[in-house]
Amino acid sequence: MTEPLSNNNTVSVIIPTHNVGQHFSELLDGLQNQTLKPAQIIVVDSESTDKTPELASSRNCKVIKINRADFDHGTTRNLAISKVLGEFAVVLTQDAIPADEHMVAELIKPMLADSNIAISYGRQLPRLNAAPLESFTREFNYPEESRLKTRNDIETLGLKAFFCSNSCSAIRCSIFKKLGGFKDNVIVNEDMLFAAKAIHQGYSVYYTATAKVYHSHPYTLLQTSRRYFNIGRFFADNNWLLKQTGLRRYGGGMMKAGIKTFWEKRMPYYIVALLIEFTIKAIAYKFGWYYQLLFHKNHN
Repeated sequence: MTEPLSNNNTVSVIIPTHNVGQHFSELLDGLQNQTLKPAQIIVVDSESTDKTPELASSRNCKVIKINRADFDHGTTRNLAISKVLGEFAVVLTQDAIPADEHMVAELIKPMLADSNIAISYGRQLPRLNAAPLESFTREFNYPEESRLKTRNDIETLGLKAFFCSNSCSAIRCSIFKKLGGFKDNVIVNEDMLFAAKAIHQGYSVYYTATAKVYHSHPYTLLQTSRRYFNIGRFFADNNWLLKQTGLRRYGGGMMKAGIKTFWEKRMPYYIVALLIEFTIKAIAYKFGWYYQLLFHKNHN
């Protein structure tokens, strides 16, 4: 049975910002047009120099200012969620644009139907100008079918059982606070860590393909290297995730799917590009992994 929304479980939206650029007004317009309108929009700004706080304030957002040096993916979102008045917090990144007016309602819908869902996350669609590799990545990680994920899925899904994204997610605040929120001082993947913690504590995670945002990045190879360097550092610090699931299984599945996709589309060039990108990601990941292990060894 679906529980109705009440004053105690209204929806707040949280957006960390830093020099938001051209997409922020589009994001706020998209939120204003939602069928389920947010009770409040909380913006946590990290010393933007492009009038981001002023724009947010002019659009009736609650603005919290922090020092740029104090930004942290987990800590900053924990701060914002501590200001939420109701039961549900929708977490977005500053460049995730609602694909339609039902995004918020579709994120919350499965949580109203199942009180054991700790977090739900939506489908990320590539932007119209996204390159084929980026479009493929979005299609692989965010398929058309929705899915509930529990402890029973760890063996079959591997690391994807814990996959989750705060670029478009909804959190049940009562469970979030009970589990201690996001981990502080985490480089990346605070969302995955929380999802893993929730699943291990007997709660569930829901991927809702009907809650859609446009969100993709034209990363350069240098930016990709930096990202996977940090991912390597993350998994070095949280190796227990890999002991349960393994990363090769996830990467291998993605590689096979990519080759199949581009072969069927008769785009052999992108098979080569995919192999090059995977090689760069693997090298950067390993550097990050060993850097973190040495860093901790030298600081213990």
